[in-house]
Amino acid sequence: MGRFIFFRKKERWTATLLGQLLKLLILTLLVIIFLKTIHPFLSEVNPVETKTMVLEGFVPDYVVAKAVKMFLEEDYERIIITGKPRIKGSHLDFYENDGEYTAATLSRIGFDMDKVSVIPIKNTVTKDRTYESGKAIKIYLNNLPDVRSFNLVSIGCHARRSRYLFEKSFDKKMNIGIIAIANKGYDANRWWQTSVGFRQVIQETIAWTYARFFFFP
Repeated sequence: MGRFIFFRKKERWTATLLGQLLKLLILTLLVIIFLKTIHPFLSEVNPVETKTMVLEGFVPDYVVAKAVKMFLEEDYERIIITGKPRIKGSHLDFYENDGEYTAATLSRIGFDMDKVSVIPIKNTVTKDRTYESGKAIKIYLNNLPDVRSFNLVSIGCHARRSRYLFEKSFDKKMNIGIIAIANKGYDANRWWQTSVGFRQVIQETIAWTYARFFFFP
């Protein structure tokens, strides 16, 4: 009669003290490489030759100011602002989306509003809003057949993901450049030393990974 065997002896390899130190060294090097390279990777700056600028409407005032400076210095002809529903303050003024709010800022500082267009997305959109903004811009640009390229202006480590999702929404039929304006909320070279920098970089790393490998519109 056979017997049931619940345990058996099995040989296995295990690291020596020197091997453990080698693993620790490799892990440390990988962490250092991540800390030093992830922010420049996410904060992509790769503009193209164009007369059209697209500005993400949610960016803070100092990014708007830098975008205006670039617009004037580099002789752009039009600026298109994305408009996502505002999550705060919409009951205190007349602007339902951040694009209209940013356009009002441009008007206040004396910008030529004939060169400004705000393209909002529906208030009912609650997810994949960057992708939906790209789709809205695509519909708008379909009426401007002379526009075959534009530079997307974003902030810090949000930039690479924005460009990728815009390219997805255009099916790569538009030449899209990207300009990341530095985030003043933290030191980009030591982002891990502040809660704001750590939170934003880690969140954008996860969000870009999701967009790149798990987002199928």
